[in-house]
Amino acid sequence: MRYRACSALLVAAVLVGCAGEVVRQPVELNASVPEAGRLYTLRNDVEVRLESNYTRIIRAHTEFSVAGSLPQGTVLRPTQTVLTVEGRHMHEAYAVLRDDRLVGFYLPVEKAFSPLPLATSFPLVQRKD
Repeated sequence: MRYRACSALLVAAVLVGCAGEVVRQPVELNASVPEAGRLYTLRNDVEVRLESNYTRIIRAHTEFSVAGSLPQGTVLRPTQTVLTVEGRHMHEAYAVLRDDRLVGFYLPVEKAFSPLPLATSFPLVQRKD
């Protein structure tokens, strides 16, 4: 009896601890936008909680380049680092912004959009070099 109860608790703990799959929807990136290549720098750290329950901190001073657009917003590719989102697997990710808020991530390998449960302020400064 005690063995069965311990086994049930162990199975429950493992199931709760398993990461969910990253939610994503197929999209096509429109790379032909007038802002393509424009550079921006993130002003402060931004903490993001993903649907998979993982958190990600995007550090201040991270530089982004406009990579294109999706129906969900403008796609910004990090230039000097690799961003990832994590669930059962890790995925390379570009930030997707709408109205100065991070609304999700574009996954370039999967050609998919992964929405955030809550949009987050994403304070950028345009680089003028």
